[in-house]
Amino acid sequence: MARIARLTGSSFIRPARLGIAFNPSLDNIRQAASSATQAWGGIYFPFLDSTDKDASLRIAERFDLDAIWALDGAENSKELAESVGFFWRSFGDNGPFGEPEDPLLPSALLSPDWALSEDGSGPFALPRWEKENPLEALYSVWFGSYQTASSLRSRFRMKATEHSLVSEARIPSGVINFRTPIAATQLGIKFNGPEDRVGIARVDARDVESLLHFWNLRASGAVVFPWVDKHEDTLLPLLKDWYAKNLQSAPTGFSQNGATRVMSLWRMTEPPTNLDDVTQRWPCEWQVESSALHLGWRGHNALDTPFTRPFSVQIDPTEGKASIPLPPGPPTRYAANNNVGIVAAQVSIYTETGLRPGVVAAAPSLRKYSRLLDTLSNFPGSFERVVHEGRAVGVAADAHEVEIGFTTSLALFRQLFADTAWKVRHTEGGQLTSRLIETLGGVKNYPGNQPSIRRVLDDAARSSSGKKIPTLINAARNYQGDWPGRGYRVSGDYPKNTVYGLLHRKLLQPFLELKCPHCATRTTARPEGLANEMECEICSEKYPLGFALGVTPGGKNEWVYRLAGNLSVDRVSEIMPVAATQAVLADILGRGGSSVPHVYGVTLEKGKWSCEIDIVALADAAHEQPLVVLGEVKSYRDSIDRNDLANLVKVQSFLEAEGIACLILAATLRDKFSDSEISDLRSICESLESQGSRLPIVLTGRQLSVPPRHPDYPASWDSRIRISHLARESCQRNLGLVDGASPRGCSWAAEWQQSR
Repeated sequence: MARIARLTGSSFIRPARLGIAFNPSLDNIRQAASSATQAWGGIYFPFLDSTDKDASLRIAERFDLDAIWALDGAENSKELAESVGFFWRSFGDNGPFGEPEDPLLPSALLSPDWALSEDGSGPFALPRWEKENPLEALYSVWFGSYQTASSLRSRFRMKATEHSLVSEARIPSGVINFRTPIAATQLGIKFNGPEDRVGIARVDARDVESLLHFWNLRASGAVVFPWVDKHEDTLLPLLKDWYAKNLQSAPTGFSQNGATRVMSLWRMTEPPTNLDDVTQRWPCEWQVESSALHLGWRGHNALDTPFTRPFSVQIDPTEGKASIPLPPGPPTRYAANNNVGIVAAQVSIYTETGLRPGVVAAAPSLRKYSRLLDTLSNFPGSFERVVHEGRAVGVAADAHEVEIGFTTSLALFRQLFADTAWKVRHTEGGQLTSRLIETLGGVKNYPGNQPSIRRVLDDAARSSSGKKIPTLINAARNYQGDWPGRGYRVSGDYPKNTVYGLLHRKLLQPFLELKCPHCATRTTARPEGLANEMECEICSEKYPLGFALGVTPGGKNEWVYRLAGNLSVDRVSEIMPVAATQAVLADILGRGGSSVPHVYGVTLEKGKWSCEIDIVALADAAHEQPLVVLGEVKSYRDSIDRNDLANLVKVQSFLEAEGIACLILAATLRDKFSDSEISDLRSICESLESQGSRLPIVLTGRQLSVPPRHPDYPASWDSRIRISHLARESCQRNLGLVDGASPRGCSWAAEWQQSR
C-alpha cells in the first residue's frame, strides 16, 4: 500500500500588503497615495523612503509586508524592492496598480470595487480640492485620491457625496464621518491591533517626511487626526467633531480619578488649544508618543477577513508539493474589465504527518527561505513568501487552490550559511540517527525518553548471541522509571508492550539457536536462513534441521532476539539521548501537532576549523521570530567539555550577527552534570550574559527520562513559558543559577553542590 501523507490547517484570503518605495518628494507621495487608493487594503500600505534602505527594511519587517514596489523607478527604489523576501514579480509594465495589458491575466492588485458594491454601511464622501490649496498634499494622504479616470472612481462617485475643500474655509464634518476614498480600501477588513491607538499628530503639509509619518501611523492601524499649525480655522471644528466621534474607541487607562480614555499625541506635547469645550464635556488623558511606529497585532496576521476555511488534504509524500484548497474570496462579479485582481492566499499548517524523514512543509518565518520554498507554479504568482506556520502567496481573487512546496530541514539550515565561507555537511551518523528515530515512531512517541526502551535496545545491542523475550521484558520492567505516567496513552502491561512494540517495528530481530550435531558449534540463524538441511559454518557438514532441533536437551527450542542492522552499543548510546532531547524541543517549540524542522549530526566547516553539532532545531519562537537551537548531547559515559561548548558559541555568534536568534543546548542522560561540566557551563553562562546573549538550555536525565506531564519534564514547568525563560529555569535547576540574578552576570548558590 502506498504511503500517504496529510496536511491540516487553515487557509484564508486577505489583501496583499505592499510597501510603496520612492525617493521622497511631494509628487511621489501624491502618486503613492493615489496608487494605494486603488487597491483593497491600500490604507495599510506603508510608504518607504528609498534613500534610507535600512530604516525602510525595518518598517517592512515590522509591517510584515508581502512585497515592496518601486513607485518611481529610481535605482535605490528598485534595490529596496529587490530585497530578499520582498520581491514582486511583475507581469507587463504596469505593476500592481496599473491597468492589465491582458484582461485575462491578473497583474494589478484587487480593487475595492467589490466592497463598494457589497458594503451597505456608507455614507461615502468624495472630497475635492484645488492644486493651489496649501493643504492639498495633506488632503492627498488624508483622504486618498483618484488622479486618473477609472471605473473605480466612477463607481465611488455614484455612491458618494462630493465636498469641495476651499482654502481657509471650514471642512464639512461629513468628510470625517463618512467613508473617503482611502477609507473605502479597508472595507471587508478587520485590523487585529493589540490596542486601538487614537490621537492627534502634528503635520507639516509641505514636508514629505512629516506626511510619510502621518501616513505610516495610520497604515499601522492607528486612528490619527492631522493637525497643521496656523490652519486652526480650517481644522479646529473638524477636530472637535472627530474627537467626539473617536473618543470611545481610544484605549482605556487608569489614573487617580479611575478609568479614563487615553488619547495619543505624536510630534506634539500638548493638544491644540481651544479644545476645552469638548474635552471638559468628554475628558481624556493625553499621552505623548515617540515618533517611532509601535506595531503589533493579535494572531498571525494584522489583516483579518471573513474569507477563511479549514483544510485536511492527503498527498503523495514523493511529490514534494501540495495543493491547498482556498475559501471563496471577494466576489469578482464587480471586477472592472473582467480583471479579478490579485490577493494574498495565506496558508497556515497545523499538522504535517507522513512526510519523508527530514522533509517539512512549514519553515520558520525567515525571508531568505521564501525562494527556497517557491514553486513558481501559482497563477499569477506575483509574490510568495514564508510566514509563521506556512506560506503567503499572490493569487487571483477567484483562485480555488494554491500550491505550496516542501523542503528539507537540512536545506533550511544550509540556507542560513548561504553565500558565506561556512560549509554544512550531513554526517552518516546523523542520517542513521534520523532513520532509527523514525523507525521508533518519531520523537512524538518519546522513544528516547523511556528508560525501558533505552535499556532493551542496549541489552539487545550488547548481546552477541541474543536475548530471550522474557529477559527483555524483565529489563523493561526493572528500568521503566516513572513511565508510563499519566497522560501517556498505553494499554495493558507497559513493559511487555514496550518489547512488543520494538518487535512490531522490526527493531528486534528473531534468531533460532542451533547446535551442529557433528562439531557441537552453537550458532543462530534468521528465519529466512532456515532450511530442511542446514550446513555448519565451522565444519561444513550438513545436517537435517529437524534432527538438530530434536536432540536439544528437553526438546525445547527457543528464539532469541538481537538488534536489527547490527547496531552497535556505541551507536545506540549516541542516538537515544538525541531522540530524548529532540522530543523535549518538539514539545517546547512545536506548532500544535506539527513537527519542528530539525537535523541530527551536522558538520560545520570554516577554513581549517570544523565541529559537529548533534542537534539543530529551527522554529518560530516568541513573537514569531525565527529561532535556531544548537545542541550537544551525551549519553551516560561521555562528558561535555569546554571545546564542545566553545564550538556551539562560535556558531551562535555568527547566527546572531546575521540577526537570527540562537540558543545553545547541552544535555546528558546522567541525572546530573559532572563537576567539570558544571564549571564549564557556568563559565559559558557568565560569558553569554556579559555579552547580552541568551542563556543556554541545559538538560539532564532528570528532565529527559520522565513522561510528558511529569513535574520534571521541561514543557510542564510553565504552560506559558517562553524559550528564554525555560533556558534560565534549566540553568537554575541543573547549574545552580539563582533566581533573580543580574542580567549582566550569573549568580550561583554557594552551597549548591552540597544541596544536590
